[in-house]
Amino acid sequence: MPSKQDYNNYLAKKTASLIRENFADRGVTNLLVVKTGRKWKRTLGHIKTLKTNEYGSEIEINPMLFDLDVPEYILDYVIMHELTHYFQGFASNHEKKHKHPHRGGIVEKELDRLGWKEIQEKSDVWIKENWDNLLKKNGVDATVRRKTRRKKLFGLW
Repeated sequence: MPSKQDYNNYLAKKTASLIRENFADRGVTNLLVVKTGRKWKRTLGHIKTLKTNEYGSEIEINPMLFDLDVPEYILDYVIMHELTHYFQGFASNHEKKHKHPHRGGIVEKELDRLGWKEIQEKSDVWIKENWDNLLKKNGVDATVRRKTRRKKLFGLW
């Protein structure tokens, strides 16, 4: 069984390859860490600013995407989606091109421009048809809701 570090090494190599193939003209301009995250029910991956380095970016990928039942193109698509956010200036030091990361389908439009439309469509279909079964297989109960955080109201009595 591969270790978490094995998966992280694999993610680093795959991400570097996808950047060379799709974003060679832009380049990585700050520390970019790609690693496995938690087994989220509805999140395949996300990008955020590194806690330890305000100039660094961290992409976390749902480890269930390494399941042998998941086609390789799903993982590729999720990484490309997060890299698109990175190169559009979200959680990175690239110039922010848009105010909101998903408004107006900006990620999908960029992926279409890069020639990923077919893979995006195939990924959406596969996830819709198979994700709930993958959750069950990995012991994640899709019916249990996580407790939502309540916003604290200060100064209001």
